Amino acid sequence: MENTTVVQPASAYRKLGKRTLWLMLSAQMVPSVIIFIAAVVLLIAQGNGVFSKTPFAAWSSYGVLGAWILFFFVFVITFLITYLSYANYLFMLDDDALKIRRGILSKEETAIPYRQIQDVDIEQSISDRMWGVARLAILTAGHEEPKEGEGDDSEGVLPAIDRALAESLQTELLHRADIQRTTVAS
Repeated sequence: MENTTVVQPASAYRKLGKRTLWLMLSAQMVPSVIIFIAAVVLLIAQGNGVFSKTPFAAWSSYGVLGAWILFFFVFVITFLITYLSYANYLFMLDDDALKIRRGILSKEETAIPYRQIQDVDIEQSISDRMWGVARLAILTAGHEEPKEGEGDDSEGVLPAIDRALAESLQTELLHRADIQRTTVAS
């Protein structure tokens, strides 16, 4: 089992978890799978002589080769972009704030002070449960929860994080938020 300890030294960014990578890959690989199926169908059709009686018979092998090249190209590009997105989506529990860093070319870093955190929700859809991940939504002071069906503009969201890590992070954030509010109020 993975070590799910959240407490870490300052300036130690963490990734969202290995399950998150697999979830992101499965979501982004749909075009590659479709092209792969088309390439296999073309290969089988060519092997069975389906194209032999058409005017394109001489070009059929180029079509099959093109489908395989397209598949490998789309697969590699999709894999690289997805992996870079995953590797560059990081979070850190700093002394005074939760920091979330994301972006491949355009980097964005958000700091959510613990004193502004009012609630930390763990949300899971059916597919999230199957993958063993959860969505961590951090509600801050002055920010309303989105209504049903609306998008979430909150900066305090970790979209897919290993479930055990989400629970540990929720506990730690609520603990730190309570300490910060108590310290500021006194």
